[in-house]
Amino acid sequence: MEEIKKWEYHEICMWCPYKPETVVDIAKDMAQNGYRQDRPIVLYEGKILDGRHRYDAALKTGTEFTVVEFEGSWADAVKYVASENINRRHMTSVEKEFFYVQLANVTGVRARGAPEGNQNRLGGTSNPKNFGINPSAKEHADSLGVTSRTVENWEADRRVVFSDPELAAKATTAEAYREVKRELRKATKEEADKILKLKDLGERSDAESGNVERMLDKYSKQGIDVDAVRSQGQIEKTREAYWEARRPREELSMTLAKILVDAKDYETVAAVLQAAYHRPGELEKAYEILEEEHRK
Repeated sequence: MEEIKKWEYHEICMWCPYKPETVVDIAKDMAQNGYRQDRPIVLYEGKILDGRHRYDAALKTGTEFTVVEFEGSWADAVKYVASENINRRHMTSVEKEFFYVQLANVTGVRARGAPEGNQNRLGGTSNPKNFGINPSAKEHADSLGVTSRTVENWEADRRVVFSDPELAAKATTAEAYREVKRELRKATKEEADKILKLKDLGERSDAESGNVERMLDKYSKQGIDVDAVRSQGQIEKTREAYWEARRPREELSMTLAKILVDAKDYETVAAVLQAAYHRPGELEKAYEILEEEHRK
């Protein structure tokens, strides 16, 4: 067993999202059941490669943990972290994109038909870790469980973001990177109209979807935030999803209201109101609104 000590996080480990709530859950389990010996902390180059949440939970509870040293190259370490985190932790598309961006900043993306190696790179930096391979968009996509088109769109955004030192300096987490992307150049009215027509065409015709994607990609490569231009179909889907999510809550609230009204249980009604308006000032505001409506 390894004594509790301070370990730094490896840069590859930092590509994955950190979730404090996960540390809390693991810590509770550790306090009750001890450390799971089948889930050691994995070290590489003297730093934590995998197991950051387990490590922090162990520190939080004072639980001794087991460590193992990862044997393999830097490329192997990347593949290991991807396999351990992409699917097992159900990473969101935003989190997957950030993982991709960090990896592509080191490896770049090999052009279609180009040989493996550091030549013919589409973007990327020099290869300080001697990664040894230069993955294609499809290879990146396969490892992350997304489509090649998704990776190509991610790559277009990555190249724009990291061509601007000021934007690149802000992109330190998945959420920060998403915010940075929102700072990309917005389409002019003329460009937005053309993008909107393309999206509407793609929604109406499956036969044209391939051509539409290629034309939209040209706008993306110019640094235009294509996703910010929403088609009517996208707006309607967002609206439908919103109301679909609200419907169960509305039905439940109406059922609860009928029960409370029929029972005339004012103490329960008061308890429900206090629970619903638990933040300072909320209950008073609700009272003011109802009083005003009652006076009308």
